[in-house]
Amino acid sequence: MKRRILYILLFFSPVLMAQSASEAEALFNNKQYLKAKNVYESLLKKRPNDALNNYRYARCSYELKDYEPAIKHFELAGNKYPLKDLYLGELYFVTYRFEESIAAYQIYMSTLAPGDKKYAETEAKLKKAETAAKLLNRVEDIAILDSVVVNKNEFLRYYKFSSELGTLAQKPVKLSTRQSQDKVIYTTQRGDRLCFSDSLRGNMDIFSSFKLLDTWSAPVSVSNAVNTAANENYPFLLLDGVTLYFASDGENSIGGYDIFITKYASTTQDFLVPENIGMPFNSPANDYMMVMDEQQRIGWFATDRNQPAGKVMIYKFIPNETKILFRTGDKDLLRRVAQLKVNRKAENVNIYPVENHQREETANEAKFSVVINDSTIYTRFEQVQSKQALSKFKEWFKMKEELQNLKNKLEQMREHYYIVQKTEEKNMLMKKILSSEQESIDLEKLAQQKLLEACNLEIKFIDNK
Repeated sequence: MKRRILYILLFFSPVLMAQSASEAEALFNNKQYLKAKNVYESLLKKRPNDALNNYRYARCSYELKDYEPAIKHFELAGNKYPLKDLYLGELYFVTYRFEESIAAYQIYMSTLAPGDKKYAETEAKLKKAETAAKLLNRVEDIAILDSVVVNKNEFLRYYKFSSELGTLAQKPVKLSTRQSQDKVIYTTQRGDRLCFSDSLRGNMDIFSSFKLLDTWSAPVSVSNAVNTAANENYPFLLLDGVTLYFASDGENSIGGYDIFITKYASTTQDFLVPENIGMPFNSPANDYMMVMDEQQRIGWFATDRNQPAGKVMIYKFIPNETKILFRTGDKDLLRRVAQLKVNRKAENVNIYPVENHQREETANEAKFSVVINDSTIYTRFEQVQSKQALSKFKEWFKMKEELQNLKNKLEQMREHYYIVQKTEEKNMLMKKILSSEQESIDLEKLAQQKLLEACNLEIKFIDNK
């Protein structure tokens, strides 16, 4: 009887395996990857070294973005399937194993026939892997203050920086029926210069325009060194007026958009060749909109790495005065730091409040961010310890509000000036504009002086406690 049961099992086992393999193949061909993966997993328990089952299981994991199992089983699939190395190149790349990515792409390219169109496509991926491998050797050690996930279509409203840096606005631009981009407009604090992105020939470029007496100058490309055949977007000028941050998805990018920096050189009257600012700011995903407040020592940038469609993560960090590299012999730790899975917290820095990043501020809530010293940042009046300093802070904040109101009125007067036709009325309006501009400059200087007095009083009080 036992012998008969064993015979039946031996007879039906190959039949059942054949049925399972057939079922798995049908599911795979119909792109039902999750179901197919489960069947291939069962098959691999019986035949763990089967090349096809390992390859198909890896492909399912790849399509489901389950990267580590995909890598493991592509490696177990042997050399029978050349596409394996193309997939491994991509998987090593997104997991920051760039040297292995380079090797996998090179192996795949060696299997292609001369003139194969896939050669150029893979060569472009290889170049990105080579660029990323170099950047991984120079990962910057930064201190993260805060991070928040927000909707991509309104992410700029979460950049809480002072109007003294200028203003940023975004609006959608349709490049095609299926593709749209952000048009980002940066206006300098004085309101006399625009730096913005726009599309003329199906891709985004960065343009500049200057305020004239009663109009704006015609937009011109900021530089051929900045604008390429790829997309350039998300511009921000530092207060020095010569340092430009922007994002590009060109050949020196390792992902979609990467953040770049360049400076305007007076000797050549052009911008220098832009430099990729590296990791952890940039990644194989889209990274963009770097904003730096050098006076307050705070920076912001956005990324869609590890985010669902329509969402971005905004990181708020403390910029280093000079670049500090993260040094370690642990390659896995280095990769995690580069991916921002591990980061240095701002040691001994008290950040107030930001417990709930998603909360909505009330209309009457004072919104500011002031660095008191290397260990304290204030965002509310309640945090001020010195009564004298509190009085000065409130005076400063009132001046800041008055300054913003004055700037709003100035903008309205300028817009009205363009509409007015009568010369006499135009001349009177121009006198008011010039007078208000001088008042704005004087008030801004006074506000800065008041803020300095408040900070000094607070520091003195803290030191004497």
